[in-house]
Parts: sequence; C-alpha cells; structure tokens
Amino acid sequence: MATKTVFFSPEEPFQLGVPHLFGAALLFLALLWHWAQDERPFPGFPVINKEKGEWLNTKAKNRMINSANKLMKEAYEKYNGKPYQIIGETGPTIVLPPHMAHEIRNIHDLSFTHATERVFLPKFKGLEPFSAGLADHDVFQSAIRINLTQSLGSITQSLSDETTYALSVILPDVTEEWSSITWVPFATKLIARLSAKVFLGEPLCRNEDWLTISMMYAVDSFNASRILRWYPPFLRPFVHFFRPEFKKLRQHIKDSRRIIEPEVAKRKQERRAAITAGEKPHKATDAIEWMDEQRKDIDYDITSGQIILSVAAIHTTTGMMSALLWELCANPEYIDDLRKEIVEVIKEDGGWKKTSLYKMKLLDSCMKEAQRLHVIGSLAMGRKVMAPLSLSDGTRLPAGAHVAIPTWPMKDSFYYENPGKFDGRRFLEKRSEPGNEHRWQFVTTTPEHLGFGHGQHACPGRFFASNEIKIAMAHTLMKYDWKFEGEVPLKSLRDSEWIPDPTAKIMVRKREPEIPF
Repeated sequence: MATKTVFFSPEEPFQLGVPHLFGAALLFLALLWHWAQDERPFPGFPVINKEKGEWLNTKAKNRMINSANKLMKEAYEKYNGKPYQIIGETGPTIVLPPHMAHEIRNIHDLSFTHATERVFLPKFKGLEPFSAGLADHDVFQSAIRINLTQSLGSITQSLSDETTYALSVILPDVTEEWSSITWVPFATKLIARLSAKVFLGEPLCRNEDWLTISMMYAVDSFNASRILRWYPPFLRPFVHFFRPEFKKLRQHIKDSRRIIEPEVAKRKQERRAAITAGEKPHKATDAIEWMDEQRKDIDYDITSGQIILSVAAIHTTTGMMSALLWELCANPEYIDDLRKEIVEVIKEDGGWKKTSLYKMKLLDSCMKEAQRLHVIGSLAMGRKVMAPLSLSDGTRLPAGAHVAIPTWPMKDSFYYENPGKFDGRRFLEKRSEPGNEHRWQFVTTTPEHLGFGHGQHACPGRFFASNEIKIAMAHTLMKYDWKFEGEVPLKSLRDSEWIPDPTAKIMVRKREPEIPF
C-alpha cells in the first residue's frame, strides 16, 4: 500500500495543542525566572569577566574557574588601586584595592557570616554544620581563639608523640629504599590524625570511622554546595533533597553523631557524679571540652562543631603542607639547613617545649613563602555589605553587595623581589630588619600577605595550624628523605583556588634522624 507524505502548508497549519502551549509557557517562565534570579552586577563597577550580550552569568563563572589567575593579574594591573567587579561561582563580587584591606577589616556593616553563607549554603540539610561555625553566639570562634590558642604550649609534646604514632600507621611499608606514594592523601591522613588528637582527645582521635568522616566531609560538602549553587535559588530547596551528594552528607552527619554524642553524654554524667561527690570535675584538653565550656546555656550542637572544626583545619593545612614539601623537593638546598635548625632547637630546649616552635624561624619562613606562592584563593576577606557604606577613598558600597580583597599582591614584584621564585629565606631576612621581627611571621596577617585573611575575621586557628605544620614537617624531614618522582610540578585542580592534585606522586625513604624523635 502506498504511503502518503504529509507536508504542513498555509492551507493546513500545524496546530499546537493546549498541553504544548502550557509546557512552552512553563519553560519560558522557568528561563525568565532563572534569568531574574541570576545576580546582576552592581552599576558603577566595571566587570572584568562578562562580555557584552551575555544575559546569564554562566560563561563569566566558567572564565573565573578556569582563568582566575590571568583575569586577576590583568585587573590588578589595569585598575591600579581602583575597585572593579568579578563574577565568580557565587555571583558578583566588588573587588576592592589591596590598600583598603586595613580599612575594611573590622567594619561592623561588612558581614563575614553572610558572605560565607553565600558560599556554603548552611540552611540546607547536610550543610547545616557550617552554621555551627557562623552563628552569632560565637561558641565556635571562642573555643578556637581562646581555648585552643591558650592550650598550644601544653599540647606540643602530645602532638609530637601522635605524629610518631601516625607515621607508623600511615607509612608502615616505607624502608631505606626509595618508594612512591601519593603525597596529598598522605598529608591529609597525617593532619587529620593530629587534628583529631586535639579536637576529640583520646580514645576517639584514633577512631577510623571518624578519621574518614573528618577527611571526607570537607571534600563532599564543598562539592555539594558547588553543585547546588549552579541551580537557581528557587529550585535549591527541592533539589537538595534528591541529590546523591546531599544524601552522602546526611549520612556523614548521622555517623558523626553515633561516634561523638555518647562521649559528650558520658562526660556530662561524669561531671555530675563528681559534683555530687563534692569533687572537682575532670577537664579534658580538647575541643569537646572547650565547646562545652563556651556554650554555657546555649543549645549548641557539639557534633556539628566538631565537623566544621575538621573542615576548617584539615584541608587548608594539608594544602599548605603539600605546597611546602613540594617546594622543598624543588629546592632541596633548604632541607639540610632545616634539619640543622630542628636539631639545634630540640637540643637546646631538651625536647619539645612551648618555645621550640617559635625558634624554628627558617621553617617558619619557608612555610610563609610556600603559602605566598600557593595562596588558598584569588580573593580574601569576603564580606557582605549590610547597609550602604562609603569608604575613605570615596567608594560607595550598596547594601547587598559582596566585597573582597585580591590576593594578587602576594605575587607582585612591588612587594616581593622575584615573586615567582621560591625563596625560603625571604621572610627570615625580612624579620631581621628593625621593627619587623613579628610582622613577617607565618601567623601574622598584612594587606600584602592575606594567606589567613586580615583583621577581626582572620583565621583564628592559624596559630594551631602553624604549630601543627611545624611538628609534622619536623618529623617528616628528620625521619624521611623526599624527592620528586620525575620533574612534575604540583598542580592545582582549579585556577581560582589552591586545591593540590591528589594524584601527585612523590618518592620517600627512611633515614636515621640525628637526634631521638
């Protein structure tokens, strides 16, 4: 039977049914809503990564992800002390010139909390532990800034002992012969164990389930929040319930409660029993105790506090340690001098003392230099403008805008001679200048070195991170030799932030330390 070919013609027009029209209307409204929800740049500030004719911010965001260093360098040179605007993954940000860092550092109407909420989206189930670090009651910040910092001297020896144990667990098969390991996972496991020692105390610090959660929650939460940010805000409350990334986060939190809450309840019971018996309750030297002390009558979730404490501590410190050892392998002439410094200090102090880490000034300088070359992100000091604000240079910031300071000065030849080269003695020499002894320490923040931010919201855990890295590096340098497996530079997985490649290989072998460790 012959088939008849039907063509649509003006005489017989194709008719769209009601369902088709309704669907098309819904699609149009969804696209219109998506466009409306896509944050608009603020007028009066040039945008460096969005081109004419682009309605949405998608392409601009991708340019920031893939070419951040190039964009930031060009903008830094082009605008030369004037503000501009960049569209990142979280939306538009007004980038203020570096010299404004000191002025904005403590302004009340520039909110660190609201800026951070835009990044991590803590109102969604699975990401709520971030609220424990951002709440107005300051339990989290006080536990770190006051309790942890005041305890640094008393935990030095125990951290050294835990490093010895951790290395025996993490590198059990390393011998006097060269072997290859993936460096970033090794550093992550080591820092996770040292952090758990201080945050959870014994016996939980060696709980393998917790150690896994403490390492994975940061990775999984960053990934989940990044994925959710790509959805229009009106879809996020629905989408997050079904995304597998959020299911994984909720399981992490459930497992964390199973591990931590019995210990919190046990301590509370022991404290009550001691008081009833007329005895002084035992006080542990760990973050469970510190958070409990700081929360007073506040209903504070200690499990969430522990999770976010691990997020804040482990991966930033791992990135720093990874960058440092990689730079030392690329510049091995520093390793012998560092070993000599470590030996001299430990001999002089008769072991690990409160002052020992401060005396390791070459190590401190190498750490700060590695951080300078591998800064955690292109922008620092992110804040949300809560009320219209005028700055001293006449810049008017509208309410609702987000602002930040570029970290590019850390690679500027105006501040640092030969800025692209690792100079392990750079900050040691700067500290020898009159009046600069403290200005160029690893933990000191300045507008030209924003590795830890600056001002009131500079990283409160940087003093602990400094001690932790020094102890970990002292052990790894004294007990092992290190070298590249080939000449492969340590790469970042993203151009807009420092995420060291977790597949990078490095060679290691045992050595006999000059002194007992």
